[in-house]
Amino acid sequence: MSVVYKKELKGYFNSMTGYVYVAFALAVIGVYTYAVCLRQVFPNFEYVLDSVRFLFALLMPILTMRTMSEERRQRTDQLLYSSPISTWSIVFGKFFAALTVYGLPLLVSCFYPVLLSRFGSVNFPTAYAGIFAFLLMGGAAIAIGIFLSSLTDNLMVAAVLSFGAMLICYIMPSLANMVSASAMTSAMCFAVLAILAGYFIYETSRNLILGGGIAAVVVGALLAVFRFKRTLLEGTFNKAMNALSVFSRFDSFVYGVFDLKAVIYFLTIIVLFVFFTVQTVEKRRWS
Repeated sequence: MSVVYKKELKGYFNSMTGYVYVAFALAVIGVYTYAVCLRQVFPNFEYVLDSVRFLFALLMPILTMRTMSEERRQRTDQLLYSSPISTWSIVFGKFFAALTVYGLPLLVSCFYPVLLSRFGSVNFPTAYAGIFAFLLMGGAAIAIGIFLSSLTDNLMVAAVLSFGAMLICYIMPSLANMVSASAMTSAMCFAVLAILAGYFIYETSRNLILGGGIAAVVVGALLAVFRFKRTLLEGTFNKAMNALSVFSRFDSFVYGVFDLKAVIYFLTIIVLFVFFTVQTVEKRRWS
């Protein structure tokens, strides 16, 4: 993994992507620190992170669009596939390289609460818990972006997919409020997701029975619940959208609560989408 990590990290800074991202992120954090903490006299650095959350979500495609798709476009992925390095090491190496670039501005921002303490009382545990959660939140977004990058060899397509995914993840709570809470709507939405999941399983495994079987079982279960106990489905999809929102999980840290469930959620998203990426790469590796 260390070989891929060093190669990928070097690639970020050789292409100037790393420098541009770090400089812009530091500028954004600095401006919001002045506006929120100094101008409005709030000694809460977690408020700054809350304010820049949306901008960091929009910046995520810059870090992830080239991770896998550029390898495919330049055919250099064949060199990795023919090496003795495992697929897990390749994907994790790329993931940690992107996470390192993402984390550099946060590392610098660790000094901000100390500087702010000269102007007022700062709750250091809350501030640093917020930085830690912001790092994990970014890691989850990076894992999603790398997976989307592994689906195409076109950088622009990868960037658009990542941007769309980040935007949907960010506005998901608002979308949940717009969707009807009726049992019919929940059943239809879950059925569509089940069919898409079945198709994805088929594409990654080339096993029609497995992919189609899982989709059919889930859709059948939804029909049964809708027929005999439809009240169980009322508002369920809305709750699921709120529960799965990546960026809204950071809210509890803004309010000074160390949410262990959110930490586990971020780690689960990271492992899950790294696994999806590994499956996609394995499919291409042996095709």
